[in-house]
Amino acid sequence: MNESVQQALEFGKVRQILARYAVTSMGKRKARELTPGGSAAALRQSQQETSEMARAFQEGYSLPLGSIEDVSEHAERAAAGGGPLEPAVLWKVAQCLHTAERVSKSLRRVGRDYPALAALAHTLPLAPELIGRIESAIDANARVLDGASAELKSIRQRIKRLRGRIERTLKALIESPALRPHLQYGKPTMCRERYVLPINAYSKKEAPGVVHGSSDSGATLYIEPFQIIEPGNDLAEAIGEEEEEILRVLWDLTRATGEERHAIVRATDSLGEVDLVRAKARMSNAFRMCEPKIDGAPALSLQEARHPLLLWLTRHGDAPEKRSAGALPEADDLDFDSVEPIDIRLGDDFNMLMITGPNTGGKTVALKTIGLLCIMARSGMHVPARKAAIPFYDAVYADIGDEQSLEQSLSTFSSHMSRIVEILLNATSQSLVLLDELGAGTDPEEGGALGEAILKRLALVRCQTVVVTHLGRLKTFATTRPQVENASMEFDTETLRPTYRLLIGSVGSSNALQIAQRLGVPPKILADARQSLDAESGGQYSSALDEVRLARQDAEERRHRMQYLEGEAEKLKKQYEEALARLKAEEDRRGAGMGLEIRDALEGLLSQAQRLHDDIRPIHKSLARRVRAMREELRRCLGDISRLLEGHKIDHALQKGDEVYVIKLHKWGVVERVDERRGRARVRVGEAQVEIGVEELQPWGDEIQ
Repeated sequence: MNESVQQALEFGKVRQILARYAVTSMGKRKARELTPGGSAAALRQSQQETSEMARAFQEGYSLPLGSIEDVSEHAERAAAGGGPLEPAVLWKVAQCLHTAERVSKSLRRVGRDYPALAALAHTLPLAPELIGRIESAIDANARVLDGASAELKSIRQRIKRLRGRIERTLKALIESPALRPHLQYGKPTMCRERYVLPINAYSKKEAPGVVHGSSDSGATLYIEPFQIIEPGNDLAEAIGEEEEEILRVLWDLTRATGEERHAIVRATDSLGEVDLVRAKARMSNAFRMCEPKIDGAPALSLQEARHPLLLWLTRHGDAPEKRSAGALPEADDLDFDSVEPIDIRLGDDFNMLMITGPNTGGKTVALKTIGLLCIMARSGMHVPARKAAIPFYDAVYADIGDEQSLEQSLSTFSSHMSRIVEILLNATSQSLVLLDELGAGTDPEEGGALGEAILKRLALVRCQTVVVTHLGRLKTFATTRPQVENASMEFDTETLRPTYRLLIGSVGSSNALQIAQRLGVPPKILADARQSLDAESGGQYSSALDEVRLARQDAEERRHRMQYLEGEAEKLKKQYEEALARLKAEEDRRGAGMGLEIRDALEGLLSQAQRLHDDIRPIHKSLARRVRAMREELRRCLGDISRLLEGHKIDHALQKGDEVYVIKLHKWGVVERVDERRGRARVRVGEAQVEIGVEELQPWGDEIQ
């Protein structure tokens, strides 16, 4: 998707936040370079990985991934053969491969419950032989170990023996009465990699040996006694042999590293991918995000969506100790109540949404929230919403803000038009278009006419479009065109402040006069402005908008009632299927109890659906069809349940003293009294007595387990 659109929607800031949740240099880089795109299959896989990792973290899973470095360049250098790798670098290579091995094993262990994470484990190549060779030759302090080779071990043993011999000789010299008075201090030292004694310069003749240097003042000479010159030469030779053997070991390890170059490069890249998934999951949990339904979603639907950057700003309320420690915020550290959520739908009853309302009312924030969440979803990220369905858009186009180019000398209006021309040339029926302040920057009449023509063109293309405007002409356009809906940012006329709630179906006003009143504009000026406004419009336009607003709000309330019924019906579906299976198999009495409860709930929903259908049918045929279909489905389920419950009814007259099973209580009882006319019975259950319908009882003779 267009980089300028991502910049306008501030996706780069989201990537920076995501990078802070990564722990490896590779993961941080991948987070900062994350872009929307890819096939539907790749997106499904990416979303599933994020969802499974987030769920695993919620269940206490811990991924053994530390702050390892990217060693791919070192592997490439090893393959090129320019020189041996340093011990510290080889150790980093081994730790990277070791981490890949641990992460792979960890993901495989949880793979039974998380198939996408198991698949992620298979992307991590293993190189146990190279790990073993490096770790047996080099330690964490980048020191080549004695066990790196038999020859190195032998050389170091000889060095140890020679050092011991020299140190014993020097100790004897230092303790001898003849030499002790001439020492500047009573310990040997090293000079030019030779053992020496610090002798007073005036006592040179008293300490026969080779002078290797002197102090800055010249008062001390560093003399190697003749007694240790021969073992000193042997030691220097052994040290040279040690260096040569270490170099040979490093070359061997470097060549082995070069041979595993491809595995190392794949391991670093895969660890970066795992870390990216981990960062997405941690951010998802912290921001209370949800997995958006993308593949197969024909319409955009965001419920209780929040702008992630606004949520990020609330982290400043964290405890000071957390901020000083650099700890990343979790869900409990963000103030969700301070960021007003919005509900958005687009592409079902209408393809174009016209958002109006006062300045500083949150219109542009709502527009950016829509676009940003769509881009996040296409990047394999979860979105900060309670529930989300986002179509698989081929592109997101946006004209937001004033991006004037001083070099091109473009005006505000010209810069907007340049972006809109690009949108008109490229947008398809599978695109999402976001337009902020359409028609602004020029004469309102001409801007409104041009904006209306642009919207007509986009309506013909049938792309899903969200428009922010103040222009009355465009508000009227939305009320008269099919597939176009108005929405407004709510404004509290009592407090004269915006609430930042988006109301679909409502036409908003700029509320300029009310805001001016709150800011202290004199009452006489406001009265003159209102009188002038009424004289120009005759009050007709405002009245028409009010009528439309009330009608749309009424329809929106009915739509919410329908959504509630659909949600309740969906909840009952699983319970219905479980009870149906139990009733058909006659496995136990709980199926009958559940069936009775579901039957009662279905009857209540059916009654509500019937009333809603009768209420909506005269004014909203498409919604009425959906309610009618849901009503018929409820009737079918109710019929199935009722027929199956017939098999659980008592088929003979109850009498006092009969032992019966009370289905809803899941307990046995004894009949105390029977009211055949009302079809009810009084039953003693333990110490209590209950009055209950005969259909909710089963006799002792039924052997249903």
